[in-house]
Amino acid sequence: MKTLFICLTDYQLLNALNIKLHLLKDKQADILFFDNKEGNQQLAERLVKIDIFDNVYLHQYENINGLHKYFRNKTDRIQTVGFVEAILNSLKEVRYKVGLRLFGKKFKINNKLYFNKCIDFKIYDQVFGIITKDLVEDVMQLILKGNPQAEINFIEDGTSTYWRNSITKDISVNNIWLYQPELANYYNETMGEKLKQLPAIDWNNNEFRNIINEIFDFENKGEDYNNKVIFFDQNWDPMPEYLKNLSGLKKIILNNPYKKHQKESRLYDKKMELFRILADSISDKKEIIVKLHPRSGDSFAADYLQSKCKMAANVRVPWEVFEDNYTFNNNIWVTVSSTALCSLLMSFKNKTDDVKLIFLYKMVYSGDNYQEDNEFFERLQKRYPGNVYIPKTVKEYAELLKIEAKGIENWI
Repeated sequence: MKTLFICLTDYQLLNALNIKLHLLKDKQADILFFDNKEGNQQLAERLVKIDIFDNVYLHQYENINGLHKYFRNKTDRIQTVGFVEAILNSLKEVRYKVGLRLFGKKFKINNKLYFNKCIDFKIYDQVFGIITKDLVEDVMQLILKGNPQAEINFIEDGTSTYWRNSITKDISVNNIWLYQPELANYYNETMGEKLKQLPAIDWNNNEFRNIINEIFDFENKGEDYNNKVIFFDQNWDPMPEYLKNLSGLKKIILNNPYKKHQKESRLYDKKMELFRILADSISDKKEIIVKLHPRSGDSFAADYLQSKCKMAANVRVPWEVFEDNYTFNNNIWVTVSSTALCSLLMSFKNKTDDVKLIFLYKMVYSGDNYQEDNEFFERLQKRYPGNVYIPKTVKEYAELLKIEAKGIENWI
């Protein structure tokens, strides 16, 4: 019997590598991940080359270039497939959905695997993943159908895995693997009994560093990340041009995408407003670097570059790979609620960087939408009181930056 790792994000992949190399080194394992961002096909090729997993399965996660994407690209003046090809692609997608209804979840997964591969779900007695999309749950259900005794393991996918709603699923989970289980919102509840601790990433472990650098195609070029302010982007889209000023048939066809982007664009606008406050406050005193989200397109940089800042290179690489390659002394990291900031404190050992973290979510999220976020981040702040700051208002945020402008020693 074998182990299957299911990864939707680069951070899940990093944690899968950590588990495979440090906890399951001698057990046969396969990995399934998804072509949901640029560069993942090349990433799959590097995983095959490094030969840690017996099989590397890559799933075509996104819908193909149908009419929706055709209209979007045409409005944004992006070169795209022709109208006829877009119609044919939409028909292919319809045919796929019909096949899904007729043949079920196994068809749903295997029909979109690259390289004509096919997963035999009954050979696994252990699976690692986290259910953030239906596809992951589908795979786990197929494995349980073939082997009802298979062990289901959830793995950390950032701070949301510390929240109750991320681990409350229809599938019965055996273990939940986190870097700091005691910080989970459910630590003292029933699900807390299933918590296991992931091995910390060791700053002194050059072998692991070399492996992840090769897999993520990362080269340490000796950049200096000391004495910096770093702003961590989150993957919210502004309202696309093709959804602005809709009328007629387009308004009917694109109603659902418009509703989705309406919420995201509000979050995007608020995030950019808070970034501009940061840039206006301290860009003349400290260099500001923006780290884009791995799934954010290069076009996101344009709005940031209207202020005085520079963009971090290697935007497709998870921040934890940066953390394992550089030191970050006398740093300030700012975000709305990005997971990347937490990993330096929570996921590493033998690393002594001096970093202050500012979380802005209380000025961005509204209502009860951030109750789980708040419970976790306030617990994090109690554990690291000299490192974590959570301003409640724009005024408090501005005052915090004003203190920083006078020197980091005033923070302590």
